[in-house]
Amino acid sequence: MVNKKEIILALALTGYSLCAFADTAALNDAAMKLCDKSKMCIGKEMSANDEFPPEMKAMISNMIDEICGQYMSIANLGDEHELIEPATDCLNSMANQSCDALLNSDEETAACKRYSELAENY
Repeated sequence: MVNKKEIILALALTGYSLCAFADTAALNDAAMKLCDKSKMCIGKEMSANDEFPPEMKAMISNMIDEICGQYMSIANLGDEHELIEPATDCLNSMANQSCDALLNSDEETAACKRYSELAENY
């Protein structure tokens, strides 16, 4: 016979696992959102400027893929659950910027500064 404490513990552990999966899903969604935003902004920039030869466009496209890979590597935090929420906030804060700010600003968003500070501990 299973006692109430065992049931409560099992439910708590299941809830924790589901929460971690949900957080990881949100992190992956944020990484994809930023990747899509970056591709869109860079695509608009290239379309507005006729000076880009096809070779340069191909090179830039490869660079975008590399940048997206970096965003996705942030999303692969594994067991470092303390970093999932700050990383998600960082990626979302970047994706919510204007194209001009995203492509031309050297400043980190406040959420990304927070993530960087926390990530230094790992």
